[in-house]
Amino acid sequence: MDNYIINLDTLFIESVSKEKIKIYDKNGLYEVKKSMLKLLEESCNYYGSSFKGRCVGAKSMLNMNYKLPIIVDEVKEVILIPTSSIKNNNCIWICINNIEDYYKNNNEITIEFINQTKIDFKISYNILENQIFRGTMLLNRLKRRKNAIENR
Repeated sequence: MDNYIINLDTLFIESVSKEKIKIYDKNGLYEVKKSMLKLLEESCNYYGSSFKGRCVGAKSMLNMNYKLPIIVDEVKEVILIPTSSIKNNNCIWICINNIEDYYKNNNEITIEFINQTKIDFKISYNILENQIFRGTMLLNRLKRRKNAIENR
């Protein structure tokens, strides 16, 4: 596949190499020949912003600098959280909208998505929980701002 735009069906995205990624979607698994950053940039552009703009916005809304979640699609409120620094090639981006549950499973974390797919991740429980918290805070602040605009 050459093109994919991150959307509400996206579960998570991981790098295979510098120029190849795997996208886990409610409808299947896709391999795309492009870098993670290129996919994030193209998806943010599609919804009317840039990846850098989304990062600046998240930084402003959360008053944080590191491992920022981003709003990919403001209208449908699609929020992605990184599992590590975005400079790390092993960084996985998870769509918090589709997380049903998560729990420790030996030395891994199992995330159950809303389509009942269960995937094991080699990340710390505390890091995942912190990232979900940040993503949820970002989503709540986005909703509050949208509601404030609607109620003027």
